[in-house]
Amino acid sequence: MAWAGILLGMVTGLCAAVAGYAIGGLPLWACLVIYPAAGAAVALLAVVLMYWHREWTGGPGGSRPPGGRLAAA
Repeated sequence: MAWAGILLGMVTGLCAAVAGYAIGGLPLWACLVIYPAAGAAVALLAVVLMYWHREWTGGPGGSRPPGGRLAAA
């Protein structure tokens, strides 16, 4: 989960910085601030969404019992 979040965050941050400079006409210092801000936000969002998806489906393999609760050990 963390690797996917890191990769998505890096790509998103870079795209946001380049688009802000090339399309939005932002100054270079603003683009340098946007890169880590957008990257960190997307990385955290990706990890949280993958965690929730994993919890919702019952983990790897999706072997959750019909009631949705796991038996106590």
